[in-house]
Amino acid sequence: MSKRGHKPVIVVLVRAYCPLFKYSFYYVIISTMKSSPLTLTKQKLSKKAKAAKAKRDLERAKRKDRKDKKAENQRERRAAIKAGKNISGKDYDHKDRRFKSIKANRGNDGKGTKKEKRK
Repeated sequence: MSKRGHKPVIVVLVRAYCPLFKYSFYYVIISTMKSSPLTLTKQKLSKKAKAAKAKRDLERAKRKDRKDKKAENQRERRAAIKAGKNISGKDYDHKDRRFKSIKANRGNDGKGTKKEKRK
């Protein structure tokens, strides 16, 4: 198994019919793929572009709104763990002010991010 997680698996349920014996039966075909067609790759940037991107990302991460969200996230996670809640695999949603699965916390609750308010 790779470090990235489980290998993609294809499962097919097949129904077959034998006209000679008038008998139908089902069987399952399970196949694993060597690599997923959805594997995300890193951006291919030159050294200069990579350095510029790292600088931009760091500036963005150090803005006051991002620092406030990070501090809020840490406070809420510590409080939830102290209260005995299982928040494994969950992210804190700053808009809804609750913990959600990582998948549900992306893309503005399935509405996309184009219409989301920007600062």
